[in-house]
Amino acid sequence: MTNAALITVAKNCPNLVCFILNTENPKLPDAMTNQPLDEGFGAIVQSCKGLKRLRLSGLLTDQVFLYIGMYAEQLKILTIHFAGDSDDGMLYVLNGCKKLKKLDIMNSPFGNAALLADMRMYEAMRSFVCCPAK
Repeated sequence: MTNAALITVAKNCPNLVCFILNTENPKLPDAMTNQPLDEGFGAIVQSCKGLKRLRLSGLLTDQVFLYIGMYAEQLKILTIHFAGDSDDGMLYVLNGCKKLKKLDIMNSPFGNAALLADMRMYEAMRSFVCCPAK
């Protein structure tokens, strides 16, 4: 997977409401540039204004979670596997995605500080799954 491919999808499919990307090796960077996939997924959430479901994995930093918090206003379901840098990334999502109903985190570095920062953020959620990084 490459950032360029994700950006192409974003440009050509702005009406997507669900984007699920399953990668064979979830920690791989952009296959062409060896960079994180932040810009590609950032383009998806910026272009697809009606996005309601997003599943992402890959080499991703807190920057992509900043994009999600800023642009994915309609997001209801977020699945994160093997992604992120720090608690900041999760705080960006929790503070920005007000319509989030389901959050599924697997093998990501988000700690208790972010997940417990403001429990009121979870009041509207129907499902929260968190399996810590190994």
